[in-house]
Amino acid sequence: MRFRTFTELPAAFRWLLAGRTMSILGNTVAPIGLALAIIDAGGSAATIGIVVGARSAGNLLFVLAGGILADRFPRSVVLEGSSAASAVTQGVVAWYVLSGGSSLAPLTLLALLNGICAAFASPASSALLPQTVPSNMRPQANAAMRLTLNLCSVTSGALAALFLLVAAPGWLIAFDALCFAVAGVLFSRVRVAASTASQKESLMSQVRGGWVAFSEQKWLWQAIVGSTLMNLCYSGTIPVLGPIMAEETFGSHLWGLVLGAQVFGLTVAAVLIMRSGRRISLRAGLLALPLGAALPLTLGVYPSFAVLLLAAFVGGLSMEIFGTVWETTLQDRIEPDKLGRVYSYDALGSFVGVPLGQVLVGPVSAELTPRATLVIGGVLMVGAALAIARALGGQRAAVKAA
Repeated sequence: MRFRTFTELPAAFRWLLAGRTMSILGNTVAPIGLALAIIDAGGSAATIGIVVGARSAGNLLFVLAGGILADRFPRSVVLEGSSAASAVTQGVVAWYVLSGGSSLAPLTLLALLNGICAAFASPASSALLPQTVPSNMRPQANAAMRLTLNLCSVTSGALAALFLLVAAPGWLIAFDALCFAVAGVLFSRVRVAASTASQKESLMSQVRGGWVAFSEQKWLWQAIVGSTLMNLCYSGTIPVLGPIMAEETFGSHLWGLVLGAQVFGLTVAAVLIMRSGRRISLRAGLLALPLGAALPLTLGVYPSFAVLLLAAFVGGLSMEIFGTVWETTLQDRIEPDKLGRVYSYDALGSFVGVPLGQVLVGPVSAELTPRATLVIGGVLMVGAALAIARALGGQRAAVKAA
């Protein structure tokens, strides 16, 4: 199904997208605001690591609980509650920082609480999406949601920098709290048919049901494990070793353009999916996935600026195509009343893979070299992509992109 303008999308999805945009903006700005507030108060890098790490720990420890709530209660209500709680916790942080507070213990506790609140949003949002659009519009709706996530992630740093030109870091955290509050209001406007979620089923029964839905489908857990490995390798190479290689070769001042080319690839793929009337098969997504390793491999083998621009663009295209197909496959293949719990396992893989990759890359690159580490990471990404393709081989069903 084709759509040309935003207003052609169902109203429920538009409200969900708007609310998710504000929520994602809040989640991407939150660690920036916390770090800058600590620096402004004279804190050290170790202090920043503890506070920001506490927020990440909250996400990691409670994302599975978020999936259970998303399948137990109306998902829009879960999103409203998560946003309201996030707004309150960040509001307290803003008040504390603006009042001159800088002690480690309260900042760490508040960051942990905010991370816990945010953990409930992702599974509920992803599981709610297929309730807001017809099944033949799911691919383009997923592409629109993913485009919002990518753009917010990229622009949050620039937005924070502009904000700090006129205000103190504490006010940036207050703005963050406002983002969550607005998100809660927007989520309250999402109107969908009642889901099959039931509070009659015991909590432990839902925990077991989520694990069974995840573990008994071999294609599902194998694909999530493969994606976790890809996240680990990518996050350990590009964000950490990329700037180092740029400084040693074509110049660190051009590294931002390489990352921009990747974002451009993500954006082009999302827009094409949203506006095209063609169908995208799972096979096409699986064929595109290994190209996600183009950037680390090129950076390790032939770090030419012009070639890296192309590799980054191709990698962005690849990741967006597969990401959209993967989201749609989950929504098509998983029972609606278990979708939140399955999404929470998917999110857990991302939460584990990213920090683990960033921790491991230091000692690995010190033992080898940055170039060798990039090549090994790229090769492992290709291997993981092929393993995912094998796992999903039996799930090849065409999904409509527009």
